Amino acid sequence: MGVSAKREFEETDYQVTEGVIHVYHKGSSRRNVVLVHGSGCDCAMLSWKEVIRCFTEEYSVYAIDLFGYGKSSRIDDLCGDDFYDRHIKSIKETVDLIGIDNFVLAGLSMGGSISIGFAMKYPEKVKLLMPVDSWGLSRKLPFHKLNYWIMHNTDFTLKQYKLTAKYRWMAKCAISYSLIGDKSKITDEIVDEVMFACGENGSGKSMQDFQRSSCLKHRTVPFYNQKLAELEMPVWFVNGEKDALVPLKDAENASGIVKDGKLFVLKGCKHWAPKEKPEEFVNIINKFFNN
Repeated sequence: MGVSAKREFEETDYQVTEGVIHVYHKGSSRRNVVLVHGSGCDCAMLSWKEVIRCFTEEYSVYAIDLFGYGKSSRIDDLCGDDFYDRHIKSIKETVDLIGIDNFVLAGLSMGGSISIGFAMKYPEKVKLLMPVDSWGLSRKLPFHKLNYWIMHNTDFTLKQYKLTAKYRWMAKCAISYSLIGDKSKITDEIVDEVMFACGENGSGKSMQDFQRSSCLKHRTVPFYNQKLAELEMPVWFVNGEKDALVPLKDAENASGIVKDGKLFVLKGCKHWAPKEKPEEFVNIINKFFNN
């Protein structure tokens, strides 16, 4: 384990069973928050950088690069039935090495489904669970059979990532179509970040691993709705109002199943709701602690 030179955020590599998990950290308070990013070209800094900057000194915030993303280890055989269990195990080992318990756990998209699975397996560690535009709440994809065939029988995703890394217009269209609702917030910096991330070695493979591990012929996995009632901690769902990837109605259904569930809708936002409205997202966490 080693800490890098001082930057905007502290950065630490944690050696866990299957490789290295890279963590960004800000703050030294007892109000601990753990942030888990989504799939695709994502990583901790791409999804959570703006959010971390909004936290005050009252918080200690940790943003994790999952295996296959950012500065964490690439794993060749991560795809399969144990995809989620292995990610959950890596987070458990990481937070144990950090030495934190009783934290807020927020996960975006794929990270949301990993976070829900973590909370089910280690409920004693999670003070508040926040699935954000979360995978795991929808039983099927739009045009499910067609998407299943494409994911499992072609390398469309790998080709898509290469093209997005090469053509600026394509990256901008992808962001506008599914990720950010307010076009004025699609800055040159964000487009550059997405293009760079899509060109990173293994980013397309990481997305393909997620897709093939999460889409069966007739349904998606995991689908948590039948188990959400088991969660005893508060579960505050956050969803973009215009998210087409995780429809708002699915988050509404899920929030009604949980014993202590709430739903917060970020108006006008799509799938990258916290990146689009970071202050509003952090205010939701402030509300939890202030109450």
